[in-house]
Amino acid sequence: MNHVGPELHDERPRVVAFGGGKGGTGKSTLCADIARALTRYNFRVLCVDTTWNCPTLNILLQCPEPSFLIDGQEVTGIGDPNSHIAEFIVPSGYPQVFLASIAAARRHPFTPPSIYADTLLHQLHELDFDWVLLDLSDGISSLDVGLFTLSDIPILVASPEPASMRITTQFLRASLFRAIGYHPDAASLETEILDILYNQPIRFKTHNLRYDAPSANSRAIIDDTIQRLETYMIVNLVREGAEHDLGFVLSHALHSELQLFPRVLASIEYADRRWFYNRRTTGTNNSSARTDEGLSNDIELLARNIRDISLVDIRYPRPIPTHEDAHPALRMGLNPELSRNEVRQYCRRLWEGYRRENAISLVFSDPGQREAIAERLEILYRQVLTMPSENFSQADVEQASRQYSQRMRHTSSTTPPGARKTEPSSPSSPTAPSGGSVPDSKRQRSPSAAKTDPQSAPVQDNDDARRARFHRSSKSSSPPKDSPGETIAQLRRSASLSLHELSSRTHIGVKYLAAIEEVDLDVLPRRVYLRGYLREIARVFDADSTTLIQDYFDYLESL
Repeated sequence: MNHVGPELHDERPRVVAFGGGKGGTGKSTLCADIARALTRYNFRVLCVDTTWNCPTLNILLQCPEPSFLIDGQEVTGIGDPNSHIAEFIVPSGYPQVFLASIAAARRHPFTPPSIYADTLLHQLHELDFDWVLLDLSDGISSLDVGLFTLSDIPILVASPEPASMRITTQFLRASLFRAIGYHPDAASLETEILDILYNQPIRFKTHNLRYDAPSANSRAIIDDTIQRLETYMIVNLVREGAEHDLGFVLSHALHSELQLFPRVLASIEYADRRWFYNRRTTGTNNSSARTDEGLSNDIELLARNIRDISLVDIRYPRPIPTHEDAHPALRMGLNPELSRNEVRQYCRRLWEGYRRENAISLVFSDPGQREAIAERLEILYRQVLTMPSENFSQADVEQASRQYSQRMRHTSSTTPPGARKTEPSSPSSPTAPSGGSVPDSKRQRSPSAAKTDPQSAPVQDNDDARRARFHRSSKSSSPPKDSPGETIAQLRRSASLSLHELSSRTHIGVKYLAAIEEVDLDVLPRRVYLRGYLREIARVFDADSTTLIQDYFDYLESL
């Protein structure tokens, strides 16, 4: 999660921002659909349309046009003394979804609102909602970039066209620019920091920022800000198979240029988005189409990724520098617990994407850098191909973990006094960031959850060694006695669900559900996936996911 803004705690909603600067990428449609998807988990959701001159989110949420009049009386504009965003909240056409439009809150027509991002965010934190979704306007205004930078889950919404890549890159540069100003120690070096920022070219690199910093303190502020700013990405309006990999290539390129790593949440098919648009504008709803309440699988999976954002952080740790002795997975931004085949396929997709997508050159201040990175990825791909085993050995994973931890310790040692330090997850013993996983209700949120989450427990042994100690005389269809798998099977029977019915509710294959109940080590998925599966099973049965995951992993360690 992002660590630039205020600390996440139980008494305030979680804020998600859909930005990127490019118009026509589907930010408003995604915001409306994700809001509806989150209500299926019994969450109250507020959508905020920050477009002050031409709002559209009210159309998608079946709300009346924004007006200066609330209950027939004119209200003060947002930013005026004693004004609050709560005055402009109206119910939508969907249960548990509400809308606040900046267009209604502005003081005069076609005049930008006179409010700062941190002030508006403070007002949003005071509201009684579980989630606040920000539909940011087009362009790179100070309000939108500030809201994006300070949100808990800032999501870049891009499309495959070259113009989108260029604007997305500039929007991310503006976010880094703004985040440095929000650093708690930036005020003490205000003149120095402003000189650094204002003297940068419009397509600056992070390397330039550090090089131009005249003191160790200002360099430390820049380094700490880069580590604290965590962003995510959705590639919308994807039309062909090759474009599905574009998000990963774009994310890798942005990290190479800016050392920021927008983790890819989803690639959304163009046909699916067009169906939503046609249904809403024409009212089409026949027997062959999905119902008005229907949501695509892409949206459901995207909502789950946002709700359990820590699992995305674990799967895609920020890449480490490309030292020759670094673990290949970590060099690309992958968890080293993944198999060699998964790392190989990912590396090949990156390599082919750099070779194929000329538009990626728009990310770099030096366009020739695209070819240079493609050559390095080709060498890395051949290196992974020659590795001896199908799965990375435990020694490989432990070595990668040590390298990653040493880099993080070096980064934290340069953090200025008074700054809030954030320790990124160690790939072999990943720890969720503060508030990294979203429980099923506010009642389940607990500050101590991070201490009991098995994600924070170090890997003591590999799966092969446990399999060697765990032998069964025959394959049994019944779960082992007194095991967490037996507990899950009892919950399923109590709910009168078959494995196929549970599979349809969780989107987990029947094979893996059966393996989880039987604790079949030969079939169980890797830990990075198993955590997510157990969390989803707990959601269906309204169980405590933290306890279930802890018990299951403790049982595996005891085998």
